[in-house]
Amino acid sequence: MSRGNRMRPRRLLALLLAASLLPAWVGAAELKPFTATYTISALGMLAAEAEIQLTRLPDGRWEYHSQTSRRGFGRVYRRAELSMSQRSVFRLQNGRLVPETFTAEDGTDSDSKDQNLTFDWAAGRVRGVAEREVVDLQIEPGVLDELSVHVALMQALLEGRMPDSFHMIDGDRIKEYLYSAEGNEQLKTDVGEFDSVIFRSSRPGSRKGTWFWCAPELGYLPLKIERRDGKSVVFSMRLKQIQR
Repeated sequence: MSRGNRMRPRRLLALLLAASLLPAWVGAAELKPFTATYTISALGMLAAEAEIQLTRLPDGRWEYHSQTSRRGFGRVYRRAELSMSQRSVFRLQNGRLVPETFTAEDGTDSDSKDQNLTFDWAAGRVRGVAEREVVDLQIEPGVLDELSVHVALMQALLEGRMPDSFHMIDGDRIKEYLYSAEGNEQLKTDVGEFDSVIFRSSRPGSRKGTWFWCAPELGYLPLKIERRDGKSVVFSMRLKQIQR
């Protein structure tokens, strides 16, 4: 899954920039359960609200759940992302996330975005159904689902690591997403004002990307998330409430 030596200078630059942004104490922190609510805007108008919850299960595994519900403009703005329920169950092994199952349910009348995936690490395969397509793919250690990848970023930053890429199941394919540190910014939110470190996630060579404003004080929970296509913001999320 390597992109070859020609990418190494870019990776090194990203790591050096990230190292200058991360606080010295971050390695002592650990992943903690939380419930957070976000407002979602599209075309500059309120479109949905999302509740995400990270829970530690009795057997030591973790569950990450996201529930998005339409609000305001979102009731007529027909995007499946505005009415989705997603759930990822994973375990932590030597500080790394190891996904076990991922499910997604389309809240519209269509089931076109539904997914149900099981990671069989003993066999080295992920199997199931994604967007009506049968999935049976070979996987290597480090592959994540589209929900657990968000927790993987927080976990890496808590340990003082700046990941330069993640490999993720996207529909019925495995894709690489590049991560880079873009700077820092102080943001005001409904729960207070916090320093944030900005990270970008994108496919190699793509004009589309996702920006995360992560707050070290909140365990690198995102204060704001923007999905962009070139210079245009497709949708944005802002933290409204958090319980830890």
